[in-house]
Amino acid sequence: EIYPMGIKGAAASAFALILAACGGGSAEHGETDAHGGEHADAAHGEGHGPSLGPAEAHAAEHAPAAPHGGDANHWDYMHQAAWAQVAGTCGQGQEQSPVNLSSATPMVEMPDLAPHYLPAAGNFVNNGHTLQFNPAQSAATLMIGQQAYGFAQFHFHSPAEHTLDRRAYPAELHFVHRNSQGQLAVVGVFIEEGLENQALGALLAAMPNGQGEEMATHITADLAALLPQDRAYFAYAGSLTTPPCSEGVRWNVLRTPIQASAAQIAALREALGSSSRHVQPLNQRTVVLGS
Repeated sequence: EIYPMGIKGAAASAFALILAACGGGSAEHGETDAHGGEHADAAHGEGHGPSLGPAEAHAAEHAPAAPHGGDANHWDYMHQAAWAQVAGTCGQGQEQSPVNLSSATPMVEMPDLAPHYLPAAGNFVNNGHTLQFNPAQSAATLMIGQQAYGFAQFHFHSPAEHTLDRRAYPAELHFVHRNSQGQLAVVGVFIEEGLENQALGALLAAMPNGQGEEMATHITADLAALLPQDRAYFAYAGSLTTPPCSEGVRWNVLRTPIQASAAQIAALREALGSSSRHVQPLNQRTVVLGS
């Protein structure tokens, strides 16, 4: 195997496992690509993007009554045990997200996580499960080493889905990206209480007044302003955190949170309600902390 420079020994093995689970054009990735969930869903605005696999899955994904594909609109955060009836992978998958992360994870040399984000115009929508920004067109990209992923959308969860040392931050922001093979990479950003956040404030001021695309607001989002300066990240192979819970997602959770004021966090919580999946077993997976 050939690894990026500086990755040796155990780190190389862990990195290889992550890539194996998140790459290679397996059937799993076809599933991730063809279905929705918050992380794959609405990457194409109102259905104007390329078809993502089976036509019926794409149609269902963008049907107003079923933003998550098929029967996947019949789920909620209060009855997560029932998600397995919506999509079997939610109950039977062995590489599910979110997971608990540990501050004791040893730091290893990993490919640089390099977001190339410019302000993007698009729709800010309440889809019934989250607040989500869908760019009309975006040249924003995420580079993980030499691999390029195009920015698809971002959305929020409250409280945070990933925990750090079993502690949940008040909220978590997910930047979703897709590469040319249709594989997903998500950057997770924790939000902690602190100073007022100007970029988040602009989003909260433009929050839609109701659910659905017809209530969406048209905004320009400053993507880079929603990231911390520190790019150290927890990397592991996981899944969508909403039905259909498809696996093969490359997770990159930034170690350092961004800050938001208590009032901003309260506004997010009020808009989102309880919107986080329970922490899932790590099973045989390895989490690494990339420098």
